[in-house]
Amino acid sequence: MTAAVLATILFSLSAVSGKRLSHHLSGVEANFWRFLLAGALLGIYAHSMGAGLGGGALGVFFISGIVGFGMGDYGLFRAFPILGSRLTMVMTQCLAAPFAATIEWLWLGERLSLGQVLAGTAILVGVGLALAPSETSQVDKKHWKAGIMWGLMSAFGQGFGAVLSRKAVSVVEAGVTVDGLSQAYQRILGGLTVMAVLLVFRKIRIRNSGPVQTEVALTPATVKLVAALVVANALCGPTLGVGAYQWALSGLPAGIVLSVIALSPIMIIPLAMKFEDERPTLRSIIGSVVAVAGVIVMANQLAP
Repeated sequence: MTAAVLATILFSLSAVSGKRLSHHLSGVEANFWRFLLAGALLGIYAHSMGAGLGGGALGVFFISGIVGFGMGDYGLFRAFPILGSRLTMVMTQCLAAPFAATIEWLWLGERLSLGQVLAGTAILVGVGLALAPSETSQVDKKHWKAGIMWGLMSAFGQGFGAVLSRKAVSVVEAGVTVDGLSQAYQRILGGLTVMAVLLVFRKIRIRNSGPVQTEVALTPATVKLVAALVVANALCGPTLGVGAYQWALSGLPAGIVLSVIALSPIMIIPLAMKFEDERPTLRSIIGSVVAVAGVIVMANQLAP
């Protein structure tokens, strides 16, 4: 449970930097550069102190990265500028947990206890109550349906990717330990491969048809800001965040881990108050209390 909470905090910081990054880079470019940096950092660790590419589950971890990072994070960055950070995070984090729990039940046959289901439901309901917007005036209504589809794609990718990670852990060779950061490294290679391919196609498309209209041109004044955002996002998200995430998945069912991770939008509230001058409503406070109570109940369910 400690690893899941740590991942929640790191993913919250990643979401804040990711939202700002989406205004300067396309979803493909943002994910490519942050995955490249994260892959380099994780690779240094994995090949010097971790399991490297060993463990016997590289193929499954790689596919998990294709689904979780390639599909999940790409959908997240495409939904950010359309739906906004709060609604996007609510969609992806709240729906990823039931997606994962359903897939895990149908494929791996691992069912949650009634107490765990109720606790996870409380977390999801609390997050939804806290962050579901009361009005959508800032949402890009012209592309609303596309934003919903990108959000659903992200949620499914994250949920399915988590289950694939659990499957990968179960097929690791006997007597071999693949720690969380090494797992994250093997997964990030899958996501990086997807983004590299998409980036090549994007460059070809731009060369043949001109600049994409939604692309924001970088100026010398914003280059340093973008570089800082990429570094912050890479560290808090696919590097340390996913490392803690993989650590959590090594010992807990994906449905439980993703239910705790669903708290990350609530963690964004104080950051939004500081950097975006946003003030939480009474509904947000009540939802936060319900969600935190769900985490406490789930922690008690997991206690030996």
